[in-house]
Amino acid sequence: METLKARILIQHVAGDTMNFIYNREAFDLLKVDRHSSENSQFVEIGQVLEINEKKYKVTNINFKLLELLHEMGDGYGINILSSTTPSDYNCQIGIFVDDVKVESQHPFGLLR
Repeated sequence: METLKARILIQHVAGDTMNFIYNREAFDLLKVDRHSSENSQFVEIGQVLEINEKKYKVTNINFKLLELLHEMGDGYGINILSSTTPSDYNCQIGIFVDDVKVESQHPFGLLR
């Protein structure tokens, strides 16, 4: 039996690929709160994540199982979309985000 080996894709709803996450240390950079009962972490639709000091709201999540293991190997080059070394994967969890809309407030309160 083949073990599931996942990577997480974070993509903006406008289409820009923002990040690939291959391990727990990189996941921790999203600053997802831990649940006190079992010290686990959840990512859910509607949740706000922090990516590169900017806040994004999760709009959709999906799971893709690939037919074959995608071996990352020891290739040359720089992976600018991952903060850690890529690893082999055969499934991908897609997290789709949008900018957090900040309501502007007038410095003098509501105007009549």
